[in-house]
Amino acid sequence: MTNWLVTLRGAALALLALRDVFHTLWHPTRHGGPSRRVMTIAWHLSAGFGRRRAVGLAGPLGMVTVVVLWAVTVIVGWALMYWPHLPAGFSFAEGLTPTDHAGFLDAVYVSVVTMATLGLRDIAPADG
Repeated sequence: MTNWLVTLRGAALALLALRDVFHTLWHPTRHGGPSRRVMTIAWHLSAGFGRRRAVGLAGPLGMVTVVVLWAVTVIVGWALMYWPHLPAGFSFAEGLTPTDHAGFLDAVYVSVVTMATLGLRDIAPADG
């Protein structure tokens, strides 16, 4: 797969998650796409148990699942955008071999560190 196609897919994933966040939290209809499906599945699963406690947990567990889904989708989306640019577009801390850090898991690592704003400075975008 060409680099631009991987980057485009990553951007589409990140935008899908951000659109879902906007439509779920701030849009007047309050209906996101994936988040609505997750909540519907949570309610249907809890109704199958037939207990009041299970139904009462469906909302909180569904919302936690939605937030995790948003985070994972954005992390994977950004990882796909970073991946084609590893290792050439990044600077590495002393002692790290750039060619050893060109895989998708390394892109996920950079994405998580960036999302968490940790700034560990071991792998960072190169200047210029």
